[in-house]
Amino acid sequence: MLRTAAAFLLVALPSLAPAQSLQTVAEKSDYKSTSRGADVVQFCEAIAQRGPVARLDYFGTSHEGRKLPLLVISKDPVATPEDAKKSGKLVVLAFANIHAGEVDGKEALLAFARDLTDKKDHPLLKDLVILLVPNLNADGNEKIDPKNRPGDNGPPNGAGTRANAQGLDLNRDFVKLESPEIRALVKLIDTWNPAMVIDCHTTNGSKHRYTLTYDGPRYPATDTDAATWARATLFPAVTKHVKDATGFDLAPYGNFNRDRTKWETYPATPRYSIQYFALCGRVGILSESYSYATFKDRIDGTKAFVTACFTVAAEKRQELVKIAQPIKSTRVTLRTKTEMFPETTDILGFEEIEKDGKRVATDKPKTYPLHFVGRVTPTEFTELPFAYLIPATETTVIETLQRHRIKVEELREDIDLDTESLLVSRVETQPSGSPNRRFVVEVGGEWKKKKRRVPAGTVVVKTGQSLGVLASYLLEARSEDGLTTWAFFGDKLVAGTDFAVQRLAKSYPMALGSVRALPETRRADQPVTEALLMGTGGTFTFGFAGIPLSTGAWVDAEHFLQVKEGKLLKVEARTGRAEPFADPALIKKSLAAIKDLDTKIVESTAKSTSFRTNPDRTAFLFDIGSDIGIAYFDGRPGARLTKSSGAKEHVSFAPNGKTVAFVRENNLFAVDVEKLEEKQLTTDGGGEVFNAKGDWVYEEEIFNRDGKAYWWSPDGAQIAFLRFDDAPVRKFNLVDLQPVRGNLESYAYPKPGDPNPLVKIGIVSVGGGKPVFVDMGAYKPADTVISRVGWVAESKTVFAFVQNRTQTWLDFVTWAAPDAKPKTLFRETTKAWVDDPGEPRFLPDGSFLFLSERTGWKHLYHYSAGGKLIAPITKGDWEVRDVLRVDGKEKTVYFTAGLTSPTGTDFCRVQFGSDTELLSEKGQTHRVSLALSGGLFVDRFGDAMTPTRSNVCEVGKGAVRKLDTNPVREREEFRFGKYERVKIELKDGFVLEGAITYPPNFDRTKKYPVWLFTYAGPHSPTLRDEWGGGRIMEQSLATSGVICFRVDPRSASGKGVQSAWTCYKQLGVQELKDLEEAVAWLAKNPYIDTTRVGISGHSYGGFMAAFALTHSKTFSAGIASGPVTDWALYDTIYTERYMLTPKENPDGYAKSSCVAAAKELNGKLLIVHGMMDDNVHMQNSVQLADALQKAGKDFEMMLYPRARHGIGGGHYLKLQLDFIRRTMGVNK
Repeated sequence: MLRTAAAFLLVALPSLAPAQSLQTVAEKSDYKSTSRGADVVQFCEAIAQRGPVARLDYFGTSHEGRKLPLLVISKDPVATPEDAKKSGKLVVLAFANIHAGEVDGKEALLAFARDLTDKKDHPLLKDLVILLVPNLNADGNEKIDPKNRPGDNGPPNGAGTRANAQGLDLNRDFVKLESPEIRALVKLIDTWNPAMVIDCHTTNGSKHRYTLTYDGPRYPATDTDAATWARATLFPAVTKHVKDATGFDLAPYGNFNRDRTKWETYPATPRYSIQYFALCGRVGILSESYSYATFKDRIDGTKAFVTACFTVAAEKRQELVKIAQPIKSTRVTLRTKTEMFPETTDILGFEEIEKDGKRVATDKPKTYPLHFVGRVTPTEFTELPFAYLIPATETTVIETLQRHRIKVEELREDIDLDTESLLVSRVETQPSGSPNRRFVVEVGGEWKKKKRRVPAGTVVVKTGQSLGVLASYLLEARSEDGLTTWAFFGDKLVAGTDFAVQRLAKSYPMALGSVRALPETRRADQPVTEALLMGTGGTFTFGFAGIPLSTGAWVDAEHFLQVKEGKLLKVEARTGRAEPFADPALIKKSLAAIKDLDTKIVESTAKSTSFRTNPDRTAFLFDIGSDIGIAYFDGRPGARLTKSSGAKEHVSFAPNGKTVAFVRENNLFAVDVEKLEEKQLTTDGGGEVFNAKGDWVYEEEIFNRDGKAYWWSPDGAQIAFLRFDDAPVRKFNLVDLQPVRGNLESYAYPKPGDPNPLVKIGIVSVGGGKPVFVDMGAYKPADTVISRVGWVAESKTVFAFVQNRTQTWLDFVTWAAPDAKPKTLFRETTKAWVDDPGEPRFLPDGSFLFLSERTGWKHLYHYSAGGKLIAPITKGDWEVRDVLRVDGKEKTVYFTAGLTSPTGTDFCRVQFGSDTELLSEKGQTHRVSLALSGGLFVDRFGDAMTPTRSNVCEVGKGAVRKLDTNPVREREEFRFGKYERVKIELKDGFVLEGAITYPPNFDRTKKYPVWLFTYAGPHSPTLRDEWGGGRIMEQSLATSGVICFRVDPRSASGKGVQSAWTCYKQLGVQELKDLEEAVAWLAKNPYIDTTRVGISGHSYGGFMAAFALTHSKTFSAGIASGPVTDWALYDTIYTERYMLTPKENPDGYAKSSCVAAAKELNGKLLIVHGMMDDNVHMQNSVQLADALQKAGKDFEMMLYPRARHGIGGGHYLKLQLDFIRRTMGVNK
C-alpha cells in the first residue's frame, strides 16, 4: 500500500510542490517503516520534477541489476561533471545505506534533498553542487525484515541487510573493489571530483548520550594535513551547527574501553570508505547515528549533520579546496599505530553498574574525561618510486587498479631496466572469514636492486599521477591494508621468491600503450561501421591499425634514434636503454647567439624531436621564417645562414657538412656554414626555367613527388643538377571557383604526344662560377627523359639514366668530368617499357650492382666499372624490392623481395655466387631498417590478420628484443566478418590473388551482392600480407550484407613485371578481362547474386571502374573516383611509358577510352572528382559526363570544389558507402 500511495502522490505532484506534500516513507509511516528501492526512486523522481535545480541520474547497477540513483542538485542546472567544473562551484557528495540495515542516512538524504528544493534559492546552492546517493546497497535494501538489526530503536517494520547480494560488507570493499556498487561509487567520485564526501551509517556499541558520532580523515598519507583541519576546524563548527539546530550533542566516533579510561575508534585503514578517501586526496566524513536513539532523532540528526558539513564546506571553501587535492607526498605510509591524544575529552555517558558480571548502563548521566585513541602515526613508510612494474599475468591486480581509476599502461617493448625487487623471507596469514581467502598480515623481505629484462606486456603504474600514492599503497607488499593483505597475489606469495610487483626507482623512457579495457566496460560484439574510419575534424583514421611505433635512423651498428614520451633518444638496440640525443639547454645556448631570434622558435627548436642534421650529427638546420638557421648540439654559437626573402626549398647539407644548398625562386644557392657566405649558383631560374627543382611532370612521375633535383658530389665540392625548360610545354588551366571572380591556376602539363620539358644536366662548384652543362651527345633533349642522376662513389664522375620519351630503353651514361664526352656503359631494354631501376650500388673496386627487369622479374646484376655484365646476383620467378645494404668486402647484399609470396615482403641476404637466403618469417610483410654495419635490424612486420609489430633482430639469430607489440586491444570488442584469402586460377592458367570479406552472420543459403575494390595500375598491387587497419570499409559494408571482393588483375599482381606487360599499349583491356573472370569464379557460389555486382576505385582504380561500366555487362554499379577517362588526357611520362604516343598507338588509345565508349554504359555510375585536381584533371570526368549526356545515359556525379587528386573527409566516405548500399539494395 505504501508504494501504491507514493506512486499516486507522484502523479499528482505539481512542478514546485510545497514541503508538506512530499514526505519520505519514514515520515508517512510515523517512523515505523523505511523506503524500499522503488520508493527511493519515486521520491527522487519527484525531486527532479521540482525544476531545473535537481536532476535524477543513475550512476551504476547493483549485483542483482538494480539501478543506483543519483540526485544532482545545484542552483544552476548541472547535468555532467563538466558542467559542474564550468560552474566554478564546489562539488560535495553524501551517500547512505552502504549497510542496508542502517537506514537512517537513506531517509535523511531524501529529506535533505526535499529541503534543498523546497526553497527557490537555498543558501547552500549558491556555492555548492550537491550529489546525493541515498541507496547505495540497493540489493540489501530489498531484504527488509524486522529480524534485521533487532537491537535498533526502530523502525519496527524492519530494515535491510548489512551485506549486499554477494554477501560482501561494502564498507570493507574499498581496497579490493569486488562489488559493483563500490566500483560504481569510486567511478562516480573520480568523475565528479567532490572535495567532501560523507558516508552515512548507524551504529550501536557503547551506550552514551550522543545522537550521532563522526569521524574524518585520519590516515597519515596526505601532504596537506586534512586530519588536523577536520579535527580543529570542521568538526567544532559542525558540532555547533547541529547543537543549535537540533539540541543534539556530537562526538568523535568510538567506544569505551573495558576500564572506561579511553575512547577507542576503528583502525584507520583504507578498506573503510573515509580512510580510503584520505588516500585519494579527499576529505571523507563518517556519520554514525546512534541506534539507541529514536528512528526520528537519528534521521533528524543525520540530516542536520550533513547540512552542517556542507554549510562549513561552503563557508571554508578556500581552506577545503587547498586540502582536497591530489597527494604530492614523496613518502607513502605503509603501516601505522593508533595512539591517544594527550589531552582528555569529555564523553557523555551513563553511570554503570555490575550486573551478572557485566557493566550495564543506568539512566543516570555521567561525563567521562577520557583520552581519545584516534591519533594515527606512521610506523613504516617508503619513498615513492617512479613506477611499479606488474607482470601481465596479474590480471586481477591490474583490473582492480583500473577500477580505482588509477592509470595503468602496458609496456609495448622488451627493455632492460634497473629495478628493485622484494625477496620475500616470510609471509604471515590469518583467516579472513571467507573460505576462499586468508588475510596476509605481514610480508617480510629485503628489497634488492636488479638489472633485468622487463618483457613487453608488463603493466607500468607511474606514481606521478593524481592517485600515485594510492597506487603505491595498494601495490606495496608491506602495506597493512593493500592488495597483498587481501590475498590478491594468492599462492605466488612464497618465501624465497621475488614479490610479483617490482619498483622502478627512477624515470625511464619506455614505449607504453593502453591496457585492455575492464570486462564490465567492454562492449562485446559491436558491429564494425564506417564511424571507426573518421577522426576529429572529419579526417580519416586507420581503423584498427593501432599506433605502430617507429624508429629513426641508425646512428651506428648498435644504436638508433627513437622518439619516446615526446623526446628524441639514442637507443641501444639490444637492450632498449636510452639516453637523450640532444640536450635542450645546449641547443638553447647555441640559439642564444642568434640575434633577435623569436623565443617561440627557441623553445620549439629546443624541444624538437626531429632535426635536419649534418652527416656527423653535430649540427642541424631550422627555419627562421623564410630563412635558414644553423645550431649546434654541443652549444657552439648558432647562426643565420640566409638573410633573404623567398622560400628556401629542398635544403640539404653537403656530405662533408661544410655547405648547405637550397633552391630559391627556381635557382640553386649554397651557403658556407663557417664563413656564412651565400652564393647563387644559377641565375636563369624563374618563370618557365627550373634549376635543381623538378617541374610538375618530373616531380610527379620521376621524383616520386619529391621535387629535389640536385645531387652532391661525394666530396661536397660540386653539385650536379637538372635544369628544366618548360617553354615548349603546353599549359593547363585550373579554375578555383570559390572566389567571386574565380582564380586561374596555369601550369605546364604535357599530355601524350605534346612536347616534354627540355632537360639538361648541369655541374657547378659550390665555391661559385658558372655551371657547366654536360655534353648529351646524340641524346636529343626533346626526345629524352632523364630518370636518375648521381655520382659514381668516391669519384668526380657523374652518371645519369637517360631514356627515350616512351621509355622503351634506358642508357647508363657517365661523364668523367663536366666537360667530358658522354660514355654509355650499356643499354637496358625489356619486352615493353623500362622503369627506373633505382640507385646503382657501387663497390670498392669500382664495379656496381644494378637492378634490372629484363627477364620480366626484377633482379640484381653485377657490372664491371666499364659497364660489362659480370654475373646475375639473384635470379628466379620472384622479384627484388629494395636493396638495403651492400657489403663490398664480404660481397653480400641485404635486400627485401617477394621471395616466398608475391603478396608479402621478405628480408633476404645473398652472397655473390650463392643462393638467396631468407632472413625473415614467411607469410608476412616485413619493412626492414638495417643498421649501418653489423647484423642488427629493425623488423616492422605484420600479416593479413595481425596489426603491425616491430622487433629488433639480428641476422641469423632472429628476434633480439620486442620493440613494439602494438596490441590494438579495441578490436576484441567488435564483430568481424570472415576474411578469406583466395587464389583464382584463370582460364589461361594465371593465378590471381584475391580476398573476400563475408558478412558477420553469413548464411550460405541467402543471396548476397558483391562489391569489388581494385586499383589495377601497372605493377601496383594492393593486396598485401598486411593488416590494413582491419579493412574497416570492407567490414562496414559486410556488416550491411555486402560481400566485399578485392582482387588485383595480373598486371597489378606483383608477380614480376612480365605480368604487367599484358597491359602494354592497351590499358584496361586485359585488366577488365581478369576482373570479369574473377567475378565469374566467385559467382560459381550459389550465394552470389550476379545481378548485384559493383566496382570502385580511385585514380587508376577510378579509370577501371569507369572502363568496366562502359565495356562490360558484369557490373551493375560502379564508383569512378578521380578517374582517367581517356589516356590522351593524362601526362606524357606516365602514359607514354605504357601506351606510347597517340600517334604511335591510336588503336590502343581508342580501346582504352571510357569517353569513346560512353554510349555503352551499363549499370549505375557515380563519377567523383576534385575540381582542383592538378594530377588527373577534372577534364576527364567532364568529358565523360558530356559523352554520357550526349548518349542519353543517366549517371550520378559529385564534385569537390577544393579537392585536388586526394579526396578525403566524411562526406566523401559517406557518399561512397551510401551509393554502394543503395545500388546493392542493402540497409546500413
